[in-house]
Amino acid sequence: MVNQDPLRGWIPFYLKHNQVHWGYMGRERFVEPFCLDTLHKLAGRPFNRLLRQRTGLEALLERAASHPGLPVRGLVFHMSRCGSTLAAQSLAALDDAVVLSEPPVLDTLLQWLAASPELDAAHGPALLRGLLSALGQPRRTEDRRLFVKTDGWHICHGERLLTAFPTTPWVFLHRDPVEVLVSQSRMLSAFAVPGGLVNHGLHPPPELLAHPLEHSAWVLGQILHAAIATLRRYPGGLLLGYDELPDGLDTRLAEHFGLELDGAALAAWRAVRARDAKLPGQSFRPDSAGKQASATPAIRAAAARWLDAPYAELLGLRGPIR
Repeated sequence: MVNQDPLRGWIPFYLKHNQVHWGYMGRERFVEPFCLDTLHKLAGRPFNRLLRQRTGLEALLERAASHPGLPVRGLVFHMSRCGSTLAAQSLAALDDAVVLSEPPVLDTLLQWLAASPELDAAHGPALLRGLLSALGQPRRTEDRRLFVKTDGWHICHGERLLTAFPTTPWVFLHRDPVEVLVSQSRMLSAFAVPGGLVNHGLHPPPELLAHPLEHSAWVLGQILHAAIATLRRYPGGLLLGYDELPDGLDTRLAEHFGLELDGAALAAWRAVRARDAKLPGQSFRPDSAGKQASATPAIRAAAARWLDAPYAELLGLRGPIR
């Protein structure tokens, strides 16, 4: 019998040279804190080492039409190191939820759309919907909804993503910039590599290319400016601060995303949000005081130069904490 659905069980592993490279996922699920961890596990399996499928980008549009994925019920934007992974893992604890946490293929597609205004204008929203549809296929009978946590700098594509998903609730998680910079000084994110986000349209002042700390602060400043602009253009977004976690996940985030947390769902949710999202063997403990105590004069100077003003402006847009 001929297989009428040659992409059944396959997902986009990566994008290259205007092609989609598909790998086999079968009934596996995204359960690791980041999609990249799941993809590495899948890519190492013998079948995927021996066989891949390749298609053009149009396959994303065709597949979304023939095999629509789960509806996207929430987008999580963030400024990094501010509790976004905890939020994503809490959402993943819901029985009917699938969570895509920083899928690398989304980053690649956003780069392509930013670099090609023609492609973006003609097919940008449809390609974004098609990509997330291909990643967010139901793999269990109980799968009903999809949540997507973006990379920190993806708020700079806020208008692009919210044009593709205009009715989807979204949140921007934030934290005192000094504390974020302390975390970055200990373990750099990808955006801390000077010039690493040029393909996303972020061109740092040349004098910062030799100064990773200042560069990190500048990028965080661009993220905050983008969040402010996105909130003003799409005022339905929720601002959620690290200072509100973890309880704010039960209340403000759950309400904003229309979650009904009771019984077993609430127990599973609270069990996850009580743990450190990146170190599940440890309990979640807000560490703002420790981060503030560790801030060097250089970190505070960088925050004052690039971050204090936009962060104050962002906080001015935050409604009352309930």
